[in-house]
Amino acid sequence: MIRLGFWKQGDGANGVPEQVILKEAELVKQINELTAKQRLYQNREAALKEMRKARLAESKRKRAERKELKKQEVLDKANKWAEQKSKDITYLGENVSKRLNETECNPSLLAKYGLPSFGAVEDLAKAMEVSVADLRFLSYSRTVSTVNHYKKFNVPKKSGGTRLISAPMPRLKSAQYWILETLLNKITLHDAAHGFVKKKSILSNAQNHVKADLLINLDLKDFFPSILYPRVKGLFKSLGYSEKIATILALICTEPETDEVELDGKKYFVALSERKLPQGAPTSPAITNIICRRLDARLRGLAQKYGFVYTRYADDLSFSTKGEAAEKAHQLLSNIRKVLKDEDFTIHPDKLKIMRKGACKEVTGIIVNDKPAIKAKELDKFRALIYQIEKEGSLEGKHWNGAPNLLAAIQGYANFVYMVDPTKGEPLKLRVKALLAKHDYKHTIKHLPKAKQQPVQDSKSQPVEKKDSNNKPWWKIW
Repeated sequence: MIRLGFWKQGDGANGVPEQVILKEAELVKQINELTAKQRLYQNREAALKEMRKARLAESKRKRAERKELKKQEVLDKANKWAEQKSKDITYLGENVSKRLNETECNPSLLAKYGLPSFGAVEDLAKAMEVSVADLRFLSYSRTVSTVNHYKKFNVPKKSGGTRLISAPMPRLKSAQYWILETLLNKITLHDAAHGFVKKKSILSNAQNHVKADLLINLDLKDFFPSILYPRVKGLFKSLGYSEKIATILALICTEPETDEVELDGKKYFVALSERKLPQGAPTSPAITNIICRRLDARLRGLAQKYGFVYTRYADDLSFSTKGEAAEKAHQLLSNIRKVLKDEDFTIHPDKLKIMRKGACKEVTGIIVNDKPAIKAKELDKFRALIYQIEKEGSLEGKHWNGAPNLLAAIQGYANFVYMVDPTKGEPLKLRVKALLAKHDYKHTIKHLPKAKQQPVQDSKSQPVEKKDSNNKPWWKIW
């Protein structure tokens, strides 16, 4: 009333204070609310229904909140995992992922060998010019897979039978070449090694044994397959790399034996063995040469102790001597077996040859009796083949050492003769060159493209090489 102007300030009807009026209004409001509730509770069913409705609405509200919160948590977790996967590798399969959390390298060892350091997987992938996802795909170890990183085929052996070659598919081959050129080729090898070593060959290997009175040749059984994944990983660790980086590099360089199985119209590749060095990967020869450094040192020391000369070309070991030291051959062989067993290698029982005075001595296909030379009978056969092709003008019905591509085979053999004996090889090279021109044969060497030039493939598929690798000798697959 004061506000409306009916009463003056300080005046009031019946002298009732303002606070009393406000309190009265509040009490009237509460009475009305209680009266409404009383009317509601008088009908018990209506009251229960109203309570259930309120509880259901509250429950729906809380459930929607929890659902939205859970959805956001899942989304955040997925985003975090996707970001982590794009920068790191935390799992690479059963039995190979236990120590992937160990990322500490040995800088002093890396500096000693002049090797690059990779603090994280992302650094390694960047150096290889691939993504972390591609690196994971190439190194992942599966017991059963729908993908095979190798094209496998058999090539004939000179001694009879066939040799299984596992040629890596383009993406894996590119990664292996990077490891070979950037890491493995920087390691200094023992000077007794001649196989797959720059500026060395079967000729340099054979020259060490010319005019020997006694020659011992032996072959290591299952040379590449005997080098298993743990040994390869140990090699990379010994160069200074962390457990994580060594694991990735070793997985890229190894593979298990697999069996192809078809189920419901789909192909699966089932692992049948431990991971090992594949015969056909460009990294395998270099890895074996590095691993064999201690073996070469021990065998060189053993040979010198008994007055012998020692060399190794891949899995072919040769020991030769002159004079009285030849009488110690059996003692030498006995100790060689002990050293090989200690280094986890085995002598092939069918390929141990001891050649004494008067015998035709041969080292890695080269005669070493007086000077490096080619077998006379084999050279005569080759000359006869060239003569027949020249005379008949046809390749039909002709073959050389079982090679599927005759022209490539005779070109390679002519170059081999020229390397060993240029005097005999020069005229043969000219005759073969004329035959190649007549039959329009061109041998081209395709250089491997860089990793960044490789097409990005879906991880569920692999590109198929159209070129027939059977047209190459197994050692040129690399």
